[in-house]
Amino acid sequence: MRRQMRKGMVTMVAGACLILPAALPPALAAPVPSSSSTARPLVTIIGELSYRERIALPPGATLLVTLAEPGMAADPAAPVLARQSIDLAGQQVPLRFRLTAVAAKLKAGERYAVRAIIQDAAGRPLWSIQSAHVIDPGTGLHDLGTLWLSRAAAPPPVPPAPPAPASGADAAPRPPGVPFQCGEREVVALYDEGGLDLTVDGQTHRLDRALSASGARYTGEIPDGREIEFWSKGRNARLSLGPETEIACAQADFTDTSAPGQYEARGYSPSWTLRIGADRLDLVRFGTGTSQIARISLPERQLLADGYRYEGRLGDGDLRVTINPGTCLDNRTGTPLPDRVQVEVEGQTLQGCGGSAAAFLAQGEWQAVSLNGKELPTDNAPSMRFTAAGEVTGQAGCNRFVARFRADANGITIASRSAASTMMACPRDVMVREQAFLTALRSIQRHTLDEAGLLVLSGLDDAEIRLRRVGGP
Repeated sequence: MRRQMRKGMVTMVAGACLILPAALPPALAAPVPSSSSTARPLVTIIGELSYRERIALPPGATLLVTLAEPGMAADPAAPVLARQSIDLAGQQVPLRFRLTAVAAKLKAGERYAVRAIIQDAAGRPLWSIQSAHVIDPGTGLHDLGTLWLSRAAAPPPVPPAPPAPASGADAAPRPPGVPFQCGEREVVALYDEGGLDLTVDGQTHRLDRALSASGARYTGEIPDGREIEFWSKGRNARLSLGPETEIACAQADFTDTSAPGQYEARGYSPSWTLRIGADRLDLVRFGTGTSQIARISLPERQLLADGYRYEGRLGDGDLRVTINPGTCLDNRTGTPLPDRVQVEVEGQTLQGCGGSAAAFLAQGEWQAVSLNGKELPTDNAPSMRFTAAGEVTGQAGCNRFVARFRADANGITIASRSAASTMMACPRDVMVREQAFLTALRSIQRHTLDEAGLLVLSGLDDAEIRLRRVGGP
């Protein structure tokens, strides 16, 4: 009897049966494994940067975040363990960052310096911070929370943004690229309609779209005459530098830089981004090497039978934004978003998707119907519920679990380090299925809807979970 009681003991937290992460089931408690596409295990450090002053960042501002040994962090020429450089393209604080370091280069118990600096378009420092943190190489994901920046220098007055030039060195900010980790190389891919600008080892190469049976394939030539190829498939890719070098890549950045209370939408062909804040509306249209930025005071919202609309003046013409609730798949990533968005400006009609990816997931409860390609029985089937605040809770089959997650138009990740679970014993077949489900859940990187309306979560090592919505709209 005492042994049975000991099995059933759990820590009660807010009426739920939870335990501390140290006692998690192995599938959630284990360090996040490195992708099979990388040569060595990786450690990821995430967090966000902000400051308390109500000062907007100027156009052309950039952010650099590095991880280094404390004694070397202040030396810009010193080698760093991880680096992320972001062209902010009009983004404002809070700014999320993600660093990826090779675990073998870190030492357990050692403190490492995280240094962040925001610079204006001329390279002058505006805001910065340097702080020390223990980064355990045995833990796959570290969330540093919010780091508060200090004023680096009195920034110059911000002049009104001039019209974007058609081309040249003074072109308006381009959209930030997508960072990939290719072995130990950091690669940034900047897509447009005609091809891809790929930055490798600090050099940017122009690649053209090529035919492929699956994914998106781009080819070109680097200055030494070697052919370069970048073949992306969702959050994974393959980089080839000549016939002798082929490197598997995984997307290294997972951020949602939306400010609190800010609505975002985007579309392609041509590419555009719309941001609606508390008092203004921003529209950015991207061209080849240029962008057009329009900013107006937020018009009054007009309610429609199936959504709402904003109408305002932009220069000598009208700007109309119509937002209709309804599932919309992002054309580039297949990520489901909650709204269909249409922008009418200067004779153009732009179509795209808007709203929060997390808000879409929060529309009801999801019940798993298949796991890694195998149909699941309806009895004790895993289920989960997402919240717009970034928490996922559910039934893994036998035990309940809770964890933090992040979702945006590029994918989804679940921070197993933040997770907790009950520890009840169930029949062996249920426990085996539960462990397989939790292992797959920890590997998830992407989410979309299939033709039947099932939510498809997929990720590393061919992990796949298909779920049916059982509640909500």
